[in-house]
Amino acid sequence: MPKPVHVGISFAICTTAVSCTSLPGPHSGAPSPQASVTAPSDSPKMTDQTITLSSGLKLGFAEYGDPKGVPLFFYHGWPSSRTQGELLHDIGRDFNLRIISPDRPGLGLSDFQPDRKLLDWPPVLDELARHLGVEKFHVLGISGGGPYVLATAHSMPERVLSATVVCGAPPLREVGTSELMWTYKLALWTQRRTPILLAPGLALSAKVLGLPMNSLPMRAFVSTLGPRDQEALHDVHNARIIMSSGKTGLESGHRAMTLDGNIYNSDWGIELEKVTYPIRYWHGSLDLNIPASLVQKFTSRIPNAKLVIMEGEGHYSLPALRIREMLSEQLGMQGRSPEITAEAEG
Repeated sequence: MPKPVHVGISFAICTTAVSCTSLPGPHSGAPSPQASVTAPSDSPKMTDQTITLSSGLKLGFAEYGDPKGVPLFFYHGWPSSRTQGELLHDIGRDFNLRIISPDRPGLGLSDFQPDRKLLDWPPVLDELARHLGVEKFHVLGISGGGPYVLATAHSMPERVLSATVVCGAPPLREVGTSELMWTYKLALWTQRRTPILLAPGLALSAKVLGLPMNSLPMRAFVSTLGPRDQEALHDVHNARIIMSSGKTGLESGHRAMTLDGNIYNSDWGIELEKVTYPIRYWHGSLDLNIPASLVQKFTSRIPNAKLVIMEGEGHYSLPALRIREMLSEQLGMQGRSPEITAEAEG
């Protein structure tokens, strides 16, 4: 049975929280006492909605950006939820993009879907798009949302205007797990040896993510990250979005979070060599969560994929601090054929 590798993010937080009493106080540049995941007044008014799918299950989503703009479906990471789409709110307004950010089944406002596979997602997305009157759209996924961009671009290429993946998760069954950060390996070991600890671990992580950023557990967590990731999370706005969306996802419960995590280490059902849509992958050279080498292994097998390694960037800094320039470049690619894209970007 597949193992939920990405439970490691939660365990990283729990591990540092347990040992935080031995850590020094915040270093220079640490967030002020006001930095909290509680939504401040500058948070955009989010439009939470649900639809009932043909399966009878409910699917939740939120909208950001320009409500009259060109549609862009945003796929959140893991553990996360629809509210992570707020990272694109201002960009959506500036670029005239309607940001539509769905909760995956079982997370947030969406009903649980047993035995879900990666390729179950495109039909769900199709129903949501048609409900909203959307025929063509951009897709962008962050971290754990990356595989869903691949699935969408492969399954319905005629409807996708552009496909962007930022610090995306690779198919771990194909690239291996030896290079994963230690917390992910801990999650694998826990699932194999003591799976009973997963539920309380996720519950504890949700509580930790609800703490202010200047609290000891959160300072401890941030201290384990690289310089650019620390910079990204010292920004109150970025930290609130990233942490609160993770908290919302974790509050969905152990069953939903585990199934969502299982997908990353399962058979995706996609032959990479047959994916023809030009997908742009962006990854930080200092990503400690998902090493760039793992992403290089699998994107090299996708004929028209382009991987751009951003020097000095990490797992959190890339979407939090560089998303505007990445999306700006990707939007300029729409309308180009796979052949032209491959030739121009070699």
